[in-house]
Parts: sequence; C-alpha cells; structure tokens
Amino acid sequence: MKVTLKDIAEETGYSISTVSRVLNGSDKISTQTRREIYQAAKRLKYPIYHTINGDKIVDSLKICHVLTKFSEGEFYSSMFKGMSRAAEKNDAQLSLMNLDKPFDDVLRILKEISSEKYEGIVLFAPEFKKKHYQILRDELPENFPIISNALIENPVVTSVTFDGYSGGFLAGEHFNNQGYKQCGILKGPFEEPESRYRFNGFRDYLYQNTKMEFCWEYQGDYSFESGQKAFETFHKTENTPEAIFACNDDMAHGFLKEALANGYKIPDDFGLIGYDDLPICRRHSPTISSIHTDYESLGMVTMEKMKEILANPNQQEGVLSLIPVSVNHRESS
Repeated sequence: MKVTLKDIAEETGYSISTVSRVLNGSDKISTQTRREIYQAAKRLKYPIYHTINGDKIVDSLKICHVLTKFSEGEFYSSMFKGMSRAAEKNDAQLSLMNLDKPFDDVLRILKEISSEKYEGIVLFAPEFKKKHYQILRDELPENFPIISNALIENPVVTSVTFDGYSGGFLAGEHFNNQGYKQCGILKGPFEEPESRYRFNGFRDYLYQNTKMEFCWEYQGDYSFESGQKAFETFHKTENTPEAIFACNDDMAHGFLKEALANGYKIPDDFGLIGYDDLPICRRHSPTISSIHTDYESLGMVTMEKMKEILANPNQQEGVLSLIPVSVNHRESS
C-alpha cells in the first residue's frame, strides 16, 4: 500500500502540514523535527525528492565520513574509494572530512555536523579511547547515528572494522605453510587496539605451533620511516628471523626498500608479509605478500548498519561487526 504524508504524521506525531513542509525542503523547521520526519519517511520507504534544474531527484542518505588522522598515501585513498563505492550502491552520499584536531575541537565540529542535513557519521579515529566515544554518544543528539570504522575495545557505539586478530593469525599460518620457522614482527602503535589485535593474533599462532619460534620484534608506528628504522635494527641483529610480519604495508615497504638497498635478496634471505594489501604491494618488485582488507565490503556493512540504526533508533548500541580478511600471497614470501 502506498505510503502517504498522513502515515508519516502518525509515525512521528507531527501534523501533516509540518511533514509536508519538511519534505518540501523548508529550512524554517527545527533540525530535530526535520531529522525525525526524514528518518520516518525513509523508514516507511516514502519517496523523497529534491529539485535540481527543474528535475526531480530522489533524495539519498547523506553521511559524513570523518577521519581524524588523514594523511597522503594509499591507505586513506583506498579506504575512501571502497567506502564511496559502497555508498553509491546503497544510494548514499558520502562526504569526506578531515579533523586532525584536539578532541574538544572534534567534538565541537561534530556537534555542528549533527545539526546539519547529515543523517549520521562514519568515524575513523583509531587514536580515540572508549571514553571519547562515550562523550560523543552523550553530547551528540540521541537519534544521530555514529558508526566507528576503528576497533573499540568494549565499544559504546556500533563498530564495523576488519578482523585484525585473524589477520595476524593468518600471517603466522602463512609463514608456517611456506616452511618458515623463526619469525619476527614489526608492530604498529601499541596504544591502538587494532595494532595490538594484529600482534596478538600473530603471536598466538606462533606460540601454539611448537615448530615455530617468535624471535624478533620492533615497535613501529605504521609509518614508512619506522619500517626503514626497523631494518636498521634488524640488520645489526645476530640471529635474524627467517620471516617478518609487518603490521601494515607502509612499514613493510620501508623495511623492504632498505633491505634491497643493502643487498638482501627477497625471499631468499627472509620472507615478508604486510597488512592492508595496498596497490604498492602489486607494483613493487618483488611484489609484496599482504593481508587483504576489502574496503568496499567494509563500506557495505557500514551502510547496512547505518540504515538499521536509522530504521530502529532504539536498537542496541555497541555492536561490533568484524569483516573477514585473507592472505594475498606474492613474491616476498
């Protein structure tokens, strides 16, 4: 049966005239009222239109993708490309915003975003702790969805991210399948949960396999430069590992570049696997093995969760969804 303005009015408790004004684009209605009516209309699958050059265009879900540590390089471009593809397939408009600022400034700007015509935020802030998300949940409007694409231990907002523990576990399994016994790891920032999960998965695989040895580790920070510095330490080590898991591709690339410059042959002298499977892994010589993360899949699940929250505002918060990862075996291992 066709949904009418009366149905939306009954769903929200507002008058038919108020519903009509909101859906016709009036900006003289409060932000809270507009959001409630728009959400109800989409929940009931009422067709919403806006006009461009006289043509009626179906209104789509408007989401702000907020990053707090955006930097040049393949990681963020790959992430946003995958998220954008997913948004297009879900009839959503995805806007990118970089907020590399102190938390109080981020909070202030997110409050401003929540009062505009965005229906929700997808947040990638790997440095945030649980307390930061709790403040966001308390300070932003109750019916304004927040989804995190960074891992939160004991999440207080819905989180959709990759299964980092399994990624580390698969790296260890891959080395075992390739016949490596003595293994090491180039770790990411300890303060980020995702980094610790990758390390824990790798370590756990090696510890449960009595034929393998965990013999070397270096504390990196996900940067290309820390990969280079890790090689300097590796190069001075007497009993070097046969294979190294770098917890992201930038560090793997930096490590490999220095190794090749110092005359090492890969994988003859040691095997290497990274994490993220960025385009550099395919273009480098030798090509780099890596844990594959599918950003379009990440985006698809994120969009599905956003729609679920908008359709059911009272559903349970703090749900964690993990996207599977896999091994992409190339020349470096």
